[in-house]
Amino acid sequence: MKEKIRIFEGFAGYGGASFGLKRLKENLPDIEYEVIGYSEFDKFASKLFDANHRDANGEPFKNWGDITQIDPNELPDFDMFMGGFPCQPFSSAGMQMGTEDPYGRGAMLGHIIRICKVKKPKYLFLENVKGFTHGKFQPIHDQLVKDLKEMGYGENPLRKAVLNTKDYGIPQNRERLWMFARLGGLPEDFTMTPEKQENNMRLGDFLDYKPESFLYLSDAQIEHLKEKHSIDSFVVDTPLCFDVYNKKIKKDGFSITITQPEHNSLRVVEVPKEDGKEIVRKMSVHEQFRLMGFRISRDLKNVEINFDGQSYSQLSKRAGNGWDVNLVGILLTHIFRQL
Repeated sequence: MKEKIRIFEGFAGYGGASFGLKRLKENLPDIEYEVIGYSEFDKFASKLFDANHRDANGEPFKNWGDITQIDPNELPDFDMFMGGFPCQPFSSAGMQMGTEDPYGRGAMLGHIIRICKVKKPKYLFLENVKGFTHGKFQPIHDQLVKDLKEMGYGENPLRKAVLNTKDYGIPQNRERLWMFARLGGLPEDFTMTPEKQENNMRLGDFLDYKPESFLYLSDAQIEHLKEKHSIDSFVVDTPLCFDVYNKKIKKDGFSITITQPEHNSLRVVEVPKEDGKEIVRKMSVHEQFRLMGFRISRDLKNVEINFDGQSYSQLSKRAGNGWDVNLVGILLTHIFRQL
């Protein structure tokens, strides 16, 4: 009988870990896994998770809600905690440890440690911003390493790598720090950097054939954009990404990092039609999720994810906060091949 890895997915969003595990299973069919529950307090994210992930009986997995309120003694046992934790403190509901709390009041990572101290999962698979190991986050990072050592995850417990989505076949410049630990420690030669899988695909290969009309900017909006950001022209000979924040058209054919819509930092610049008129638009939901590693055909006949009929702004928010599921699948495959 094959060993089954029981998964608990924290800060789940649309289930980037669960989608990544499906890719792992494709690559390593002998791996058996079972999601035993997840934690997500945003109601729209929870609905999206439930629309896409079900147990063997077709039932939704239990959502344990706000991680700050979870009693680890009530959780079923699990073998791997997976989650991309936010670094900022959670203002109202902390760990109730006062000055004893080394992570700062309510920091989400502290709640992962609180749960794992009780459950002692065999593996931890975590994600964060690339700056997590230095600057203002370094004390939190160092505390995590100290705690993992004390909990029995080895002398060098946290293996990590900053990986960029664009190095693994998806034309999005998205750098994230990925971290992994195993109870008892990892082999000395264990590595967190899969071989790069670069290809010639660029943004134009990931755009819809027929984007919806509401995405397009009017002539007046385009003129305003040019004036505000000192852009001479939006005439291009291949579809490109306009980086609003840095006020430039990215000529390399890659998208900037997909972010939440309120940051409003990305526009698609299309090749003009015969009349030479400039064409600038927002990115569609399908395009955003395609750039997050989802298999969505450009004619939209095959779509890997069920969007649950949610709004453009809600789905864009999920994409901006989510995991690149293509990269997660590649990384998990790389990890478990070594183990």
